[in-house]
Amino acid sequence: MVGVRIRGIYSTALTKLLLDHGFEIVQPSEVIKKRFRFPDSEEAELQPSLNVHSRADRQGVIISGDEASLEKIIQVLKSSLDDVIFRNPLAKPLQANSWSFMNSESSPGPLSLQSLEGGSLYRLDVEFPGLSKTRLDEIRASVTPTVTGHHYYKACGGRISLLVDIAEKMLEEGCPRSEVEDLLQENVWSMLPRERSRISISHIKIWGQKFNLGPAEVVKFQRRGGKLILLRRFFKKGVYDGLQVSKDEGDFAVSEFTIGGLSFRTRYFSRDSSYKGTYININTPVEVYPSRVRYVDLEVDVCVWPDGRIKTIDDEKLKEAVSLGLVSEKLAEISKREVERILNSISLEEERDAYNLL
Repeated sequence: MVGVRIRGIYSTALTKLLLDHGFEIVQPSEVIKKRFRFPDSEEAELQPSLNVHSRADRQGVIISGDEASLEKIIQVLKSSLDDVIFRNPLAKPLQANSWSFMNSESSPGPLSLQSLEGGSLYRLDVEFPGLSKTRLDEIRASVTPTVTGHHYYKACGGRISLLVDIAEKMLEEGCPRSEVEDLLQENVWSMLPRERSRISISHIKIWGQKFNLGPAEVVKFQRRGGKLILLRRFFKKGVYDGLQVSKDEGDFAVSEFTIGGLSFRTRYFSRDSSYKGTYININTPVEVYPSRVRYVDLEVDVCVWPDGRIKTIDDEKLKEAVSLGLVSEKLAEISKREVERILNSISLEEERDAYNLL
């Protein structure tokens, strides 16, 4: 039996998930002891095979331990969470019993190595995008009162995280769920981006690199439906990736997001509003935070040109991520269905007229 020590905002959900798959929870926190009715015993002081704790950005966890134990937890997470992303998985041909797999944002590849004292521990970075957070909410709700969107709210940190604690205390005390969640959503909405504010676009790669596609101006943000329209202006010449169309001074881009959407569209226009093309990004569910939009880019994209040409690009990169064990076959299938949906919905006239969204 694999012993696991868990800390952080995903503790309750992961404790439940791992218990259901035959893991042993060791050194539980006082909150976890109470929620799962763990008795005080010597077993609580056993040394774990795996240590799990929240990442600094709250978007997942760091897991460290021996290779065999990590293999087991990877299988559980991959089978339970549709869009979970593993960075630095225990993949061949890398073989080094005295090394640890570490993420390196500056590295072009998915893996880099760092020696650990003792030579037997591996370190795994795990991302929980939108679908994973939702599933973990459901698992947590089977243990303790949980608001819809719990792990997304906790990932926001700060005041929003504190509001979730208050809301769930109200649920424990028997307050009606609908009233509690309406009040919570009202307060959270007041802290999300407002029209005419400026935010960033956090474009996270499967391999872990992080890019800021901002700054962007919020043109519209509709609470009902969660539609977000962002405007970016360009002041330097260049080339639009994927489209391979020239970027000129005075160009602008209109990006259309929907909270929870598995893709978003960016339409490019020249200074005189002439249409230059559309780049449709396939991604994990879009999440909107107080100062940014965030998602993980799944590499596959759909491009649309003014002459009506449509092309899917970079799908081989997602296949590579699957083969390396970074993402699951299930996520690749979800992305494939999203591409098919997009290809069946493209209207060139709608793309050309997207500047009217401003």
